[in-house]
Amino acid sequence: MSALSFKMLFQKGGTVSAILAIALLVAILASMNTIVNHINSQTEALGGLLNIGGTYLILSGNSTYITDSKIGADLANQISNTTYIKNVLPQKVLTANITTKSRNNIIKIRAVEDVKIFLKLRKAYVNGTTAKSKTEANIGEILARVVAINLQDELNLTIGDNILKVKVVGIFRTQTEIDADLIVPMEASNKLTKDSGWISLIEFALKENINSEDTLNRITQQLPKDVKIVKTQQLKEFMQEMNMQTITFLNMWSLIVYATVAAASYIIATRLITESHYELTMLRALGAAKRRLFTLVLTLAVSTALLGSILGIAIGIAGAQTSSTIFRWLWPSVQITPFLEPAQALQILLLTLASSTIGCICPVAKSARKIYMEQL
Repeated sequence: MSALSFKMLFQKGGTVSAILAIALLVAILASMNTIVNHINSQTEALGGLLNIGGTYLILSGNSTYITDSKIGADLANQISNTTYIKNVLPQKVLTANITTKSRNNIIKIRAVEDVKIFLKLRKAYVNGTTAKSKTEANIGEILARVVAINLQDELNLTIGDNILKVKVVGIFRTQTEIDADLIVPMEASNKLTKDSGWISLIEFALKENINSEDTLNRITQQLPKDVKIVKTQQLKEFMQEMNMQTITFLNMWSLIVYATVAAASYIIATRLITESHYELTMLRALGAAKRRLFTLVLTLAVSTALLGSILGIAIGIAGAQTSSTIFRWLWPSVQITPFLEPAQALQILLLTLASSTIGCICPVAKSARKIYMEQL
């Protein structure tokens, strides 16, 4: 009788719409997973191409930005005497007001010991010469365009009450972040700050064919406790962090979808019970126990969720791949290959079933008890 009852209730008119409702919710989740999998695979491949982070920075331990960092200037000499370190570049980064003939702007100044060596290590192309005295400066290509500065222009740099007049002797391009900076010799920054006892950071690189981890531990032991070492150009770590943020967002969105599935299952079960009230009452009159009615309706609701989940996963994968194919036809440069791993498909299926079960237990239990009371 159970199989016949299940078949009778399953063939009710609202079953198909219930399956489609859950399938559309699951399809959204499955398609998002396929796109995120593609993005993660691409970022991991990019992060594993080349480990370019071979440069380190020494900053003050409590600094949030480079402009907030202050460390002792004598620390650079201490680092320079270490045999396994090369290219020690102490720098002072300041924010100053720049005044030209036509406008005023607030810019970032980067002061270094030797401007020529600093730009050479960054493989910079320089239009002009490099600054050699405190009255000369080199400006990055981006900053020069923003503030409309040309070669041989004279600038007034102001920090507080201190003013320094410099001439732009070269415009450089490195295709890095310093293209938005004004580079001056260290003595120029000391003139502006009236203090030569501190710098913002020390940039250094390790020599080849050495154990970087052991070397950094030795350097750390020699440094004061109020400074820290930060690795630059951590492409792999950046990609991993970006992937983690994407996965966190997807998990939050998944919670919303599963909550919606639970709510939809509640509505589906309630409607099913209302539409099948006569059939359930007849089954009870024919001798079906309350437990059997409960199991019957719960099985029907979970079966609806199972079919909706399978259909939704198929629709999500097919929809994502179809959309990516259309994009490739319209824009050949866009190469998107969405895919869903079997473990993810199984996880979506199980979580959807769990959400559906939670959502329909309450109305099913109430209906079984109500039918039992009516029969009495």
